[in-house]
Amino acid sequence: MEKGKVQRMIAGLLGGLMVFSLAGCGSGGGSADTESTDNAAAQTTPAASEEEQNSASEEAVKEITLWEIQTEEPMREIFADSIARFEADHPGYKINDVSMGSEDYKQKIAIALGSNTAPDIFVTWTGGGMKEYIEAGCIADLTDYMNKDNYKDYFMDAAVAQTMEDGKLWAVPVENCSIAAIFYNKALFEKYNIAIPKTVEELESVCDAFLENGISPFALPNKTKYFASMYYMYLVDRQAGPELFESAANGGDRTFEDEVFTWADNKMQEWAQKGYFGEGYNGLDGETGIHRTMFYNEECAMLLDGSWCVSTFYNDQPDILGDIGVFPFPAIEGGKGDPGNLVGTLGDTFYCISSEAEDKDICFEAIKYLIDDTAVQKRVAAGRIPPTKNATAENEISEELMKLLQEAKSIQLWYDQYLPSDAAEIHKDSLQALVGLSMTPEEYNKAMSDAVNK
Repeated sequence: MEKGKVQRMIAGLLGGLMVFSLAGCGSGGGSADTESTDNAAAQTTPAASEEEQNSASEEAVKEITLWEIQTEEPMREIFADSIARFEADHPGYKINDVSMGSEDYKQKIAIALGSNTAPDIFVTWTGGGMKEYIEAGCIADLTDYMNKDNYKDYFMDAAVAQTMEDGKLWAVPVENCSIAAIFYNKALFEKYNIAIPKTVEELESVCDAFLENGISPFALPNKTKYFASMYYMYLVDRQAGPELFESAANGGDRTFEDEVFTWADNKMQEWAQKGYFGEGYNGLDGETGIHRTMFYNEECAMLLDGSWCVSTFYNDQPDILGDIGVFPFPAIEGGKGDPGNLVGTLGDTFYCISSEAEDKDICFEAIKYLIDDTAVQKRVAAGRIPPTKNATAENEISEELMKLLQEAKSIQLWYDQYLPSDAAEIHKDSLQALVGLSMTPEEYNKAMSDAVNK
């Protein structure tokens, strides 16, 4: 691996944390001195007794380390079941499943990849981050595994396409199809005689009506910075379509200093000042689910959230599911973006195998258990939409989400996944400052232009 690349990757993901000198993902193993010492020890050690050999055999279980970000039920139980089935079918192997919050994970995986201590299996969000892993030699080429017995045909074509780079496949689509949508409290909308908004202008009227009745329109947990990005991405897309961001992110004729970005900047600040996002939004931690608690308690009427939250609704508050509805982000009058366009991904997180994993065959087999037919059935029952062709929807909310997915002409990959890791962090940090009113639209736009052009 090129040392500079790894350092830039870590610097982008960790911000102010110290970047230390790294050997890289592709470096080799132990030293010659260690090997020599081990050989000498082997020659002078007396033969082990049968009891000692049996004990050694029992201790020879090979451990596969998996890092993932499914921290809440019912996903914990689903993972436990998949792992238990894999271990029962593969005696001699044990999966060490390490689960952590997504923001914590992003920091730890950057350090692990840079210091050559990566887990055998770990998640990625495709886009610019995955491309960096590929260029740095951190992840294994999975093309042969995905093509064997046409395994890739088990998944939605668009999900597999997201794992492709230079004609090769680098990850397995495992987690659900995730799109950002607005979840709302049906009872509150009915109580105040409020209709589902079809345009952004109507959405603003809805927000004003709830504020007049002492209810926060939204709960924005923007300590977890990607939540504000959901609003921002939709405003840009509804106004200009996906082409503007594609051009700005890839050095095209239109840049992040385009008037549409400035309009979206000002709209975000306007909504913040009007109270549409609630109070203390930049200090609310989405990883704790505080925004959902506020939603359950009717402290807010709506959530703009990823569709992964549906399974959490089912686990947290199954008795109020009938009161939760969903609608797409509204259109903008005169906007060029198709109102059916979505922000999200066909496969929320994808699973890679480290280039340094000793047994890549068994690692790939382990991944398959996470998304086999049994796991898919459990995920669907939990309100998830797996990125597989055999996935169905078994509840009203998921049915609505499936309909949105089927009708969408464009699905914009989350900006923080599409962009290279350093630019992604600048996007989230700067947008948090913009919404916190400590950065001007002009400063935000320049920060983004500088980030993609350096």
